[in-house]
Amino acid sequence: MNTSEVTKVSPDRRGQLKRPSQARSIATFTSILDASTDIIVERGVQGLNTNVVAERAGVNIGTVYHYFPDKTAILVELFRIDQQRRMTHLLEKLREVSDAPDLDQWADDIFGLTIQLRNDHPATAQLRRAFRAVPELVELDRKETDEYLEFFASRLQVRFTGVSKDRARAAARILIEVTATILDISEETGGNAEVFLAEGLIALKSYIHTLERS
Repeated sequence: MNTSEVTKVSPDRRGQLKRPSQARSIATFTSILDASTDIIVERGVQGLNTNVVAERAGVNIGTVYHYFPDKTAILVELFRIDQQRRMTHLLEKLREVSDAPDLDQWADDIFGLTIQLRNDHPATAQLRRAFRAVPELVELDRKETDEYLEFFASRLQVRFTGVSKDRARAAARILIEVTATILDISEETGGNAEVFLAEGLIALKSYIHTLERS
């Protein structure tokens, strides 16, 4: 994962993380995050600890604690960056639903893009598994999801004029959450992943067309 452009740090449960401002500090901060990502990809979230991160990043443990008080703070920051990166790519596709000439093609495109983003960033799946068990990540996921859920719901209402505001919100959440769950499960099915993804896409398209009939 390339985090070289990261200069802002979100708060963790103990207050504000250290905000790097000098080039050298930003480089150190980035190396800690990159090392953490590599460890998660190789060993899973359970293999992440601050001592291993320090060794992999080539810094002393005090430097890690200078920026991150514990493992959870690292996970929160990685999760935030991962969410923002994905939404940067997905927001334009969500916007297109309001006037897409072919809904099935739109569904194919956004589903394919979501899969590609997962493939490009293998730590995403591990981070999603972690957020179910870490309260800070659950809350962060809720806030991040709510931000683009309202946007997506508004675009659905433009496309499906017979859909109420409440139903549009429910539909937006269902489409977002179910897509993520389909990808999560597909990553655990081994050789059947391709078949599972194809069936999941069929289900999503069927649901989208129920909105069209409203």
